[in-house]
Amino acid sequence: MLAVIIGGGRGGSYLARDLQTQGYRIKVVDRRPEVVARLRQEIGGDVICGDGCSPQILDQVGLSKADLVVALTHNDEDNLVVCRLAKHHFHVPRVIARVNNPLNEWLYTKDWGVDVAISQVHLTSKVIEEEIGLGELVTLLKLNRGEAALVELRLPETSPCRGKAIREVNLPSDAVIVSVIRAGKLVIPRGDTVFEAGDEILAVSTVAAEKPLKDILVGSP
Repeated sequence: MLAVIIGGGRGGSYLARDLQTQGYRIKVVDRRPEVVARLRQEIGGDVICGDGCSPQILDQVGLSKADLVVALTHNDEDNLVVCRLAKHHFHVPRVIARVNNPLNEWLYTKDWGVDVAISQVHLTSKVIEEEIGLGELVTLLKLNRGEAALVELRLPETSPCRGKAIREVNLPSDAVIVSVIRAGKLVIPRGDTVFEAGDEILAVSTVAAEKPLKDILVGSP
């Protein structure tokens, strides 16, 4: 699998090494010669010095063969141009972008070719919001061009699911529980995992299934 990272700052460097451990073949594009030189020492592989917004550079990188593109520059305009070219010109199946200015987050849509937009400020805000009260469903990350999301919910004492095993709960067909954090420890959810008050539930859900999921786990208002 080929992953192309546009923007070779520290974030790009760490991501490249992490993706390498997952079996990806990595190519990185950055316009700064000193960054390119550092990356060639740190991660090896293909590190190209050039403008990631240039169709010619992206063609040189072989973007049409990429399985994943991640736009990690510090400029939202550049990230959006990269995403649009990657999705609509080179037809990359999965495109992820970093949002630098939260005021620009609304631009990161499927029209611009963005499958997943990651805003550190937004994520931090949502984590703080999640800490405010029990029973609130919080969106941590949008997936599949906004059609689905990674959501988190803390189970209240009054949850109708408390004391029940996952297999006993009729969850929406378009939602799946991916992890449970209990007393600070990770619990891998299985059919016989029993819900307890205070459990932090992490789930992937379509937008349409979010309210039914919350109603089932927390109870209808």
